Amino acid sequence: MNQRGAILPSVVIFVFLLATVMIGTSRIYKNQMQQMMLTENYYLIHTMIALSKVDFQRQLVKSPTLEKAVFNFEDGKVEVDREKENVYVFIGKTKNNLSNPIKVSVSFPNKEKTNTKSDPAKSDETTEVNSE
Repeated sequence: MNQRGAILPSVVIFVFLLATVMIGTSRIYKNQMQQMMLTENYYLIHTMIALSKVDFQRQLVKSPTLEKAVFNFEDGKVEVDREKENVYVFIGKTKNNLSNPIKVSVSFPNKEKTNTKSDPAKSDETTEVNSE
């Protein structure tokens, strides 16, 4: 190691390895942050849809022929469209557009069939993720 010029290759290899570790660590951190933001966005949309379901069911009791509705929130909006009789599609979108809109089909029980007040949490639900 005391030979002339042996230090430069050692320093170059050390710097290369250090740069490789730092770049790898930064990529891992970036991927984790993106995944966390997507997960947060997913839960935000599902929360907005859950709040919309409760409010929409109240509106549906007052007006059973309701076809469409739009619920605006601070972070996004939820659009409701009638698909079939007693089946509605809730489409949730956020303002930051981090992920695609999420579609949820909800079947509200028919009022004539049930004598008790229905709970929106107990309604039949199917979730679809839009892949646009």
